[in-house]
Amino acid sequence: MRSTRYQRVIPRDLFNEANLLKCMGKLWIVTERFQSEHAACPRVKIEHDGRAFQIAQDDEDGSLTVENVRVWLHGQPCTLKRPLNSRRAWPLYLYSENGLDEVEVFDEDGNLSAELLAIIER
Repeated sequence: MRSTRYQRVIPRDLFNEANLLKCMGKLWIVTERFQSEHAACPRVKIEHDGRAFQIAQDDEDGSLTVENVRVWLHGQPCTLKRPLNSRRAWPLYLYSENGLDEVEVFDEDGNLSAELLAIIER
């Protein structure tokens, strides 16, 4: 994934970025129980470097990501992306660096999707 800083346009990008951050915050909350289990190697690990969120756009598909928030599932690094201009309430997708295909993070109600939950609970 190539990502760059991009030229923001108001109001479109205010909505896109706000929704991305909402999804990321929700992910933290709904995976918190998996983050504290198995302290040596938690099922889910989310790290942030403490700086302002660095939102970047993928040059190829236009999706947005937060570059300085890192997520791991079972010790494997993952990328979280939000499609540009999605009208869904919870449009966040996970891509694993070990070849996992696109996985929808949330269902329509903002709960972890069945597919992601199965991956986390394995």
